[in-house]
Amino acid sequence: MNNKITSVAKAITLLLATASTAAYADLVITEYVEGSSNNKAIEISNLGDSNIDLDAAQYVLTLYSNGATEPGNTAVLTGNLAAGSSIVYHNAGADEQFKVGIESTVTYFNGDDALVLTKDGATIDRVGKLGERPDGAWTDPNDPDFSTKDKTLRRKASITTGDTDASADFPGANNQWVVFEKDTADGLGCPGEGACVAESGVLIITEYIEGSSNNKAIELSNVGGSAIDLDAAQYKLTLYANGATEPGNSETLSGMLAAGESIVFYNSGAADEFKVGTESTVTYFNGDDALMLTKDDVVIDRIGKLGERPDGAWTDPNDPDFSTKDKTLRRKASITAGDSDAYGDFPGTNNQWITFDIDTADGLGCMGEVACGDTPVDPEPDPTPCNNCVELTPVADPDAFEPNVYYTDVLSGSFDDAEAMKDAISITIANGHQQLSYKEVWTALTYSDEDPANRSNVIELYTGNSISKQNNSQGANAADEWNREHVWAKSHGFPSESQLGYTDAHHLRPTNVKVNSTRSNYDFAECGDTATEIADAPGNFVDSSGRCFEPRDEVKGDVARMIMYMDTRYQGNDSNMPDLIAVDRMTTSDEVSNNEPLHGKLCTLYAWHHQDPVDDADVQRNDAIYTYQGNRNPYIDYPEWVQAVYGEQCDDPLQPELDVDVIITAPESVNEGEAFIIDASETVVKDEVELSFNWEQTAGPELEFDASSSILALTAPEVTSDTPLQFTLTVSDGTLETTQAVSVTVVNVPLAFDISFSGNTELNEGDSTVITAAIANEPEGLQYSWTQISGMSADYTADGLVLNVTAPDVDVDQTLVFTLFVSDGEEQYSTNVSIDVKNQQESGWSKPDGAGSLGAGLLMLLPLLWRRRQS
Repeated sequence: MNNKITSVAKAITLLLATASTAAYADLVITEYVEGSSNNKAIEISNLGDSNIDLDAAQYVLTLYSNGATEPGNTAVLTGNLAAGSSIVYHNAGADEQFKVGIESTVTYFNGDDALVLTKDGATIDRVGKLGERPDGAWTDPNDPDFSTKDKTLRRKASITTGDTDASADFPGANNQWVVFEKDTADGLGCPGEGACVAESGVLIITEYIEGSSNNKAIELSNVGGSAIDLDAAQYKLTLYANGATEPGNSETLSGMLAAGESIVFYNSGAADEFKVGTESTVTYFNGDDALMLTKDDVVIDRIGKLGERPDGAWTDPNDPDFSTKDKTLRRKASITAGDSDAYGDFPGTNNQWITFDIDTADGLGCMGEVACGDTPVDPEPDPTPCNNCVELTPVADPDAFEPNVYYTDVLSGSFDDAEAMKDAISITIANGHQQLSYKEVWTALTYSDEDPANRSNVIELYTGNSISKQNNSQGANAADEWNREHVWAKSHGFPSESQLGYTDAHHLRPTNVKVNSTRSNYDFAECGDTATEIADAPGNFVDSSGRCFEPRDEVKGDVARMIMYMDTRYQGNDSNMPDLIAVDRMTTSDEVSNNEPLHGKLCTLYAWHHQDPVDDADVQRNDAIYTYQGNRNPYIDYPEWVQAVYGEQCDDPLQPELDVDVIITAPESVNEGEAFIIDASETVVKDEVELSFNWEQTAGPELEFDASSSILALTAPEVTSDTPLQFTLTVSDGTLETTQAVSVTVVNVPLAFDISFSGNTELNEGDSTVITAAIANEPEGLQYSWTQISGMSADYTADGLVLNVTAPDVDVDQTLVFTLFVSDGEEQYSTNVSIDVKNQQESGWSKPDGAGSLGAGLLMLLPLLWRRRQS
């Protein structure tokens, strides 16, 4: 099927992709975000004028932590990057506004780490200095705002090539970065110093059909970059018949029209192939009628010329095929704005239309110059399925999922022990389970592990890489392909494809073929010093002699919840499946050879579940598998059930909380440098049992305090902006305990000084003076600078708190104002001093007689002269 290109932007991208390889292209780090908590992201942009084929070389972004010279986490860039486009990597734990582009562990940086962008191993750009760890962050002595910690940095617009010296000082003498406040996210996804601005929607007529009999249709499309709210203004298509200037039949548009989407109106008497969209009388046109598209009664596009009726049709002397009668016309893909001159000649000297034969209907429903195919296509269709994928029919609707209903027998049950609860969960998640074929698993994984940033890709479990759905394989050595990994290794209890667990998608994941082979059928555990890091999947470790595999930290919880699902789901109640058992040990090679239904290592997995909690990727998988397999992973829906079922086996039994009223008094805010109290001494428990207290600071600059006291006596730290402090109190009676958190905001007090000035501030032109500033209770380490902010430019020098000024020649008396800036290295305070300069009369000048009209005229002109000199 030959689909139309769905936007002008895609057409331009394709053109750039096929341009000469000699065209100029530069890949540059254009934005760096190091914000609060996990709000971290890095943006890489193509600042050249041509497409970059990222697969033609090895482009890698590498993190070097804590001054290391050995590479840490990496992101390999793939695909094509059009000129002016960007790739963004974000931290999995970041707030939603930072989740632009691709989740990546390369964002596991703090302000004292380095990032290096390479092409085939050669540095092409960097943030930070390789092999060096600064004290907290890289800073710039010439710019007190610049820091690689708690800031957003954007590359200056003047920078078009990267910084290739990874061992040089950073940011160096020529700082290339613009600084923004912490947690600024509005620039991610586009290069430049400002925030990203969405391209607006643009509505134009993209197809016109005047065929035989009633085969008539008109197509309108949004060729802009964002959706159009058609109800926000009055969009109307109106027919003007036979040269009329009064409107005839019309259609008022409503609803939302996404970028690249189209609206079609067709004639009720048309043949079936023309009946796309909505039936309308606005199609009662012949070749000599005009159509006007308006927004709030202003013409934004048109067919024909208003108030004119041609002889049968509008034609083009330069194109004998063009006609508005017995033809199909499609707008050229290069046209991105409508023709708003309703009275201009049509089609004019710059004909915007491509002509097709009478009764051509295969382009209706999608904008562009070519056919949509046999049926109109979604302008942004679902990605092509993977190789060997088969179509799946949904068996459940995650949007209608009600956990209280699905798990009602568990939620309402009363269980004597963990095993009884586990049995109840097993029965619940067995209901509705539809067995997939192993071929259908391919398709299921393209939904469950789809890359949210690129619907054509899946995320590999162990590498974290985003890879095309088309690159699926059953080979054993394909480094750039993925296959179906049995997380509960199939040789641990179900070696046959006919067995239910073999095709249970809840534990099947896309993995790199080579890494899948390396994992083999080993148990999951902390593999220790004998393990080797996998070259093709950094962060994953294997010890083949110990039959141990340790996945990367980001998916350890995922692995744990899949193993626990399998242990819970299969209790020996299915005809072709044994009772799977997660054991707290490593299984033996003999057990695996005998297909014993055992898998380890349980309590390590239990710890991983808490270390790597449920995230959006887990929820996406659970919903997708529920859609096509009909059952759910309970430990994603209710993560707390992991402790209820497995906690006692792993020395973490469920305990009731201490029945106590924790009473904490604390100020909501306190100024920096001030003392304050957090008091929990009023906390009491029944029967007056003696309580112990344990405080832990969980956020904010670290403070010293007695963690075991019921009262904390604290001093607010110095801060550069309002900063929350958070403490968690654990109260215990020796058996049970409970916790409560409290927050206090430290208010940044703006820097201020008591400054006085001495020296002559009344000068004649040409005179000099020395102004000396004095700061009451002047602290050490201050920095000073002076600048003139108003008045005629004067010659002046400054040394610390001393300003030397020579008054300029002036035509009229005026005031010079100088600003003194005082900085403590983090904040800045300023104050002004004024110097009055008097104009001196030239010798031989005398005042004219005031009684004459000339004298009065001069007096009237003086204000004008002053205003003009001001301007």
